[in-house]
Amino acid sequence: MDEQPVDAGARNQMKLRLIQLFNWGTFQGLLRVSIAEPGYLFVGPSGSGKSTILDAHAALTTPPRWVDFNVAAREAEKRAKDRNLMTYVRGAWAQQTTDAGEYAAQFLRTDTTWTAIAETYRDDHGHVVVLAQVLWVRGKSTSAADVKRLYLVLERELDLQELQFFPAHDFDSRRFKFDMPDAFVQADFSPYQERFRRLLGIDSERALRLLHKTQAAKNLGDLNDFMRDFMLEPPETFKLVDKLVDQFAELNEAHRAVVSARQQIETLRPAQEEAQQLEKARLARNELDELSAGVDKYKEQTRQRLLERAIAEQQTDLAGMTHEATRLDGLEKNEFTKLRSLQDQRSGMGGSLLEDLSAQLEAAETTRKKRFAKRESVRAACAILDWAPPDNALWFTQRRDAARAALLDADAKQEAQTEKTYSLRKQSEDAADRFRSVVVEIKALERQRSNIPARMLAVRERLADALGIREECLPFAGELIEVRQDEASWRGAIERVLHGFAQSLLVEDRHYAQVAAYLNETSVGERVVYLRMTPLRSEPRSPGENSLILKLSFADMPQADWVRNELKAHFDHDCAETVQAFRAAPRAITREGQIKHNSTRHEKNDRHRVDDPSRWVLGFDNAAKLSHFKQEAHRLSQQIEDLRQALEAARAAESSERERLKAHAQLANTEWDEVDVNSVIESIEALQSRIEREKATRPDLAKLDDEIKLQESSHERARRIHSDHLGRVRAQMLKIQALQRETEKLRPELLRVELTPFQQSGLDERYARYLPDMTWETVDNATTQVVRGINADEREASQHILQLEHGIERRLADFLRQWPAESDGLDARMASAPDFFAKLTRLQADGLPRHEQRFLDLLRDQSAQSLAMLQTQLDQERKAIRDRMALVNESLETTPFGPGTHLVIETQDKLQEDVLTFKRTLRNALSNMLTTHAQEAEQRFEVISTLVRRLASQETADRNWRALVLDVRQHVDFVARELNEFGKEVEVYRSGAGKSGGQRQKLAATCLAAALRYQLGGQERTLPRFSTVFLDEAFDKADAEFTAMAMNIFKTFGFQMIIATPLKSVMTLEPFIGGAGFVHIKDRKTSSVIPIDYDVTGQRLILSSAPDDDGEEAANA
Repeated sequence: MDEQPVDAGARNQMKLRLIQLFNWGTFQGLLRVSIAEPGYLFVGPSGSGKSTILDAHAALTTPPRWVDFNVAAREAEKRAKDRNLMTYVRGAWAQQTTDAGEYAAQFLRTDTTWTAIAETYRDDHGHVVVLAQVLWVRGKSTSAADVKRLYLVLERELDLQELQFFPAHDFDSRRFKFDMPDAFVQADFSPYQERFRRLLGIDSERALRLLHKTQAAKNLGDLNDFMRDFMLEPPETFKLVDKLVDQFAELNEAHRAVVSARQQIETLRPAQEEAQQLEKARLARNELDELSAGVDKYKEQTRQRLLERAIAEQQTDLAGMTHEATRLDGLEKNEFTKLRSLQDQRSGMGGSLLEDLSAQLEAAETTRKKRFAKRESVRAACAILDWAPPDNALWFTQRRDAARAALLDADAKQEAQTEKTYSLRKQSEDAADRFRSVVVEIKALERQRSNIPARMLAVRERLADALGIREECLPFAGELIEVRQDEASWRGAIERVLHGFAQSLLVEDRHYAQVAAYLNETSVGERVVYLRMTPLRSEPRSPGENSLILKLSFADMPQADWVRNELKAHFDHDCAETVQAFRAAPRAITREGQIKHNSTRHEKNDRHRVDDPSRWVLGFDNAAKLSHFKQEAHRLSQQIEDLRQALEAARAAESSERERLKAHAQLANTEWDEVDVNSVIESIEALQSRIEREKATRPDLAKLDDEIKLQESSHERARRIHSDHLGRVRAQMLKIQALQRETEKLRPELLRVELTPFQQSGLDERYARYLPDMTWETVDNATTQVVRGINADEREASQHILQLEHGIERRLADFLRQWPAESDGLDARMASAPDFFAKLTRLQADGLPRHEQRFLDLLRDQSAQSLAMLQTQLDQERKAIRDRMALVNESLETTPFGPGTHLVIETQDKLQEDVLTFKRTLRNALSNMLTTHAQEAEQRFEVISTLVRRLASQETADRNWRALVLDVRQHVDFVARELNEFGKEVEVYRSGAGKSGGQRQKLAATCLAAALRYQLGGQERTLPRFSTVFLDEAFDKADAEFTAMAMNIFKTFGFQMIIATPLKSVMTLEPFIGGAGFVHIKDRKTSSVIPIDYDVTGQRLILSSAPDDDGEEAANA
């Protein structure tokens, strides 16, 4: 290797001088490796522990979130991570098969243990920085999460044996203050890295990530990703956007204030308009109130006026009628005088005798009619009794006495017949009730297979509907139990003992509260028993061999097990075949239905037959019960028909008996002279003969009688006319009196009060509208219509007022709900409306203009400035990338990449639609910055708001978009061009794809060296202050020429190289180091490092002979 010129900056470089490991991985105990200043080489076979040493460096210098142990060995295979802090602290050395056939890691340290690692850095001025970590784990845990550690930074030399105090005091971190007070000790990596980066001259955390990537770099991968992640710092645009988002909050607040003020005005202005309508509506209602107040006065005064007019009209008519009555009275008297003269003349001619005889004849005719009617009644009664009608006094008297005798026995016979009718009617009603009940049961049984009575099923249905629970979730216990077919002879007895339990509702615990509340608040009209299905505290004992439980089957439902346990706990009755077995059992039943509940309580309930299927409630199938009820329904329908016919016959007999009773009463209460028609007929005939003889002796009376009849007719006509007219006169007088009485009913207090002009005109118009031709009699009707109209108008006005008030209060409530901070102690009631309207006036005059001006000022000044800075920064960041690449290229120009060639990294702009759209949006947002037009300002704000919302969004798509448009590094592509000495392109590299393994490693080494120089050297240092670079198994695919060229690049950039490599690469790497160690592992589980002498002059390792795979000869060197 050519002699490197001494740079003044080399004396300031911090270089690794010592590595110490204690119980790290397969290195048991303490290992100290002194590192030569020019560089160091760890050689040895695969699996000896080279990467273990380099992983200790990674643990010391790399943030935990980036650490990837043994990555060089895994890079090509893409295997999962196989090493972690726990494997290093425990000393994992192999995977072996356990007795259970599983793979398990084998550890050197299986109990509580501790580990320490340290690196000592020194510059030529004697400045020392030591980075150290202490790790420990308690017990036998193998979880990486149980590894605890402390980070240490010291500015003096450190021997790891100084840390023995820490495990001696049970890993008490407080002991560092006493035993190592000069150490900077932290439990977190962040303050630890800030401390050592400052001491070692590492400017950014990004450099630590690059150093870790370099440790295992064999392939560059994508050049763009590498340049963006490791060569370029995140742009300042992200901070500017964060500032923009923060500032936008103030602008957004100002905009919200404008919007809020506008919305407040829009909320209160309609309320103010409604308030004006409200005033008009209240005035209209007051006018209606005034009219309503005058209605009674107007009605009375109008009635008085109309009554006075009617009385005057009626009195005029009465005067005319009185004169006519006088005239008609004279005519009647004249006709009566003529009639009286004719009657006097007839009396003088013997007419009085004939009048007496005629009177007697008339009386006899009346008697005949009465007796004839009475005789017909008697004959009808006799017909009902099947008796011949009586035609003489003796026969009549016999029949009357027989009727009276029959009446004496009538009450007893009628009572017996009534009792029979009642009995039949009661039987018919009972049968009908039973039939209806049976029909209900039939319908319920046809609707579902349950044997539970219909009334209980209806209760469950109502309960389930009210609670929104399916009926299947509320079964009756009987629906889950059935007597086995082969035990059918015991069904009646089992039904009897389980009758109550079977009709109990089963309620799961999750529905218990709902069911309990519903039944407590609701009268269901039935006795309801429900069982809360809580788990039994202990498992019930198994039933005996004769237990009724063994004669049962259970439905395949979730509640079945609970029901079975309940039966075991409470109904484990023996089925006793004999009375002796019944007496001997603690609990038992017999086929006859006798139940023994315990040693003292026994029960036999024979109110129903033990084998009556209508009483059965158990079973999954109700076919037997349905058949029984259908038979019962048929029997009852036949019984109802028989009873109907019997009842009709009884009612007919009862009606007949009542008719006979009436006939007996008719005869019993009649005397013979009331029905003796023949005797009165004889009297009539005698009187008629007498009258004819008297008339024959007085022939002139007939002519006079004719004249009298004519005069009687004339008098009767005159009398009737006069009488009718007097009736009309009296009616007219009554009418006038009635009108006068009506005037007396008028209320003086209403007549004395004068109406207002508005009342007079308003009521005149309304009365005329409803009844133009009004009389005193129709005043009330007209008033009713007027009052109804006023009331309707008042209701409409009141409703309108109420609507307006509610509308105003609703808007005030909306205002308070949306802006509670603006309430100022006001509430949403009409009493507060004036204060709200005063607030509206202030908003219109001052609040809104002030908020609009502040919004425009912020929009013009603050946001525009931030957006302009962001736009400028995007351009500056793009220029910065070009400038940074120029610095990198300056270093690359002096570094040979191939024979007579060097690399140049160029940038090319990417045309990305999202980026272009984003920049256009920025320009739009910055346009019309000085506008004062509200609409344009709103449009510009909307553009900014949309942009800022997306920039601030946490949605994955928006975050990706934000990263794209703000990260200027993604706006360019990087291309590495290999140029010859004449600047002519030899080859282009976009990544390592398609290149040989050696080419990829050379490209990776070149770019990594340039990136490290850029990240660690900065722009002010000629050489990086921190110069140590670790490479794990580097150049294993490159030839000697490529390897030497890559190492020259790192040396040119001033780096101290610490390399782990297989033996085959040693000769090529010897010139670039100052020392080496051979890493050896014994028994596959204990590693060690054997120093190898180095010939500084010859720049080569001094080996006694080439080491074999196990390193034995190297160990002897």
